[in-house]
Amino acid sequence: MTDSKKRHEEIAGAFNRTSDPLAKYNDKFQTVDSDPFQLWLDDVVYSKDYVDGTVVAIERRVDQWCNYIWTEYSRHPAVPSTSHVIAFAQHYLNEHNNNKGTVAAKLSTLNQAYDYFQMEPAFPHTEDFNPFKAAKNRMDLSGEDPKDQYPIPLDELREFIDVEVKHIRDRALIVIQLKLGLRASEVSNIKLSEIHITNSELQDHYDELGTHPMLHGRPNAVYIPHRRDRNKSKRPRVLPLDEELRRVLLQYLLCRPDNGRPWLFLSKSGGKKMDHTNINDVWKKYFRPEYGPTEQYSGVSSHYGRHRFTTWFRLDKGWRRPRLKYLRGDMQSSGELDPTKEAIDSYIHARYEKIEDKFRREIYKLHI
Repeated sequence: MTDSKKRHEEIAGAFNRTSDPLAKYNDKFQTVDSDPFQLWLDDVVYSKDYVDGTVVAIERRVDQWCNYIWTEYSRHPAVPSTSHVIAFAQHYLNEHNNNKGTVAAKLSTLNQAYDYFQMEPAFPHTEDFNPFKAAKNRMDLSGEDPKDQYPIPLDELREFIDVEVKHIRDRALIVIQLKLGLRASEVSNIKLSEIHITNSELQDHYDELGTHPMLHGRPNAVYIPHRRDRNKSKRPRVLPLDEELRRVLLQYLLCRPDNGRPWLFLSKSGGKKMDHTNINDVWKKYFRPEYGPTEQYSGVSSHYGRHRFTTWFRLDKGWRRPRLKYLRGDMQSSGELDPTKEAIDSYIHARYEKIEDKFRREIYKLHI
């Protein structure tokens, strides 16, 4: 249960209420043959003088909603919680690359159906709660959508890194984001104890290297926690380090400032912990102005690594959503992880061992 959900439950409990008031109707709705959304379409949508394209769009949005909530939650689509609606919106924003306006239109259509449920006396829906309105209030679906990322061909990216990025630490920073899809904040927060590289020289020099419990029995890997400053991921994960990434990290670690600080990446001046802004500046230093912002594209920044990584595994390699969500640290259908050692270990074991070999075979090569 997320912290926000716990707080909602606490307030609801204090007043003998619930944050999921429609749950009590779920079982009963599943015994009813009549489809509430089809009833709304018949009574309202088909009775109006909409053009065919509008009707098709409305039907498609209803189908998307119903398929999603049945598949992901086994919940009847007419009685969702606010969190179900938010998850649906985020799914189409993140997994289908819908823009904010498109997702807002989906929620608007579903909200109209829910308004119908509230007005019809046959339905149990009261007027004091609407999960679609509540979800829209808790999301930012306004403003301009982000521009596309540069579609840099892999051969072009390889050549660029080989020719332009000669500094050992900077190359390691860029390659680790390209290879693992990490956010800049996640990279800045990696500790030496959270990265394992099988190399006797490194292990002799860095006593703490790879000593985190989550790396026991998982050589040549990195542990990414989910509860650290600005680490936005909802789940922790262990990710494999392929030969190329190990090579650039080895080169960096052999010349890394030896000042006792626990962080993997340190600044050039002072040997201090880098933050997400510092890492973003490294990307901009090399990739701009050649790949700077245009009317069509966002300028290449540290987010490009996550974009390239996700696109590769989703489109080029066709990885299924559960595996991709593990790689990215996204929330799974069961919600956020219980922060106990046993739960974390069980979660990672169930997923890392399933993706490790396939990941090492299929991650793109940068020829470095």
